[in-house]
Amino acid sequence: MGTAECSDCGRKARITTGDYRFDEVGLPVLLKNVELIDCRECGAVSPVIQDMNGLMDVIAFAVVAHPCKLKGAEVRFLRKYLGMDGNEFSKLIEIDRTTLSKWENDQTDIGKHSDRLIRFVVVGQSADLRRWMERFMEKYKELTDCEPSRKPQLKIDSETLEYEYA
Repeated sequence: MGTAECSDCGRKARITTGDYRFDEVGLPVLLKNVELIDCRECGAVSPVIQDMNGLMDVIAFAVVAHPCKLKGAEVRFLRKYLGMDGNEFSKLIEIDRTTLSKWENDQTDIGKHSDRLIRFVVVGQSADLRRWMERFMEKYKELTDCEPSRKPQLKIDSETLEYEYA
């Protein structure tokens, strides 16, 4: 396909296409059919993400629209997506900072009403997600108190930014 400079060692690396586990966001996300900078010298593999903001919007929407209870890593991702620290976010949803920390570290379950509040606050605070409000409201009707049978993985097509939980 071509070559590019490796972001780790600075040497010439080849560009390929493939799947990439994008764990950098703190959630199990698999980018499908993404360009990869694959360095044979140092072994680093880095994705080429054309629209990082769009990707973060899709991940955030997928999290708030997922029908099962929010987990700690998802709450942490949503808080960071909004660009807030723990104090700001806990004040926004009117809880103690310690409670937020316990939620984010899966030390305490998030109650049903707090779960719903977090989802609405995130959609309401993000101009990019507000444009999907109608779609969110349809997904909101499907929310349950289910616990996923396993840790779901979010799969995102890097070109279309369409997603699925698998």
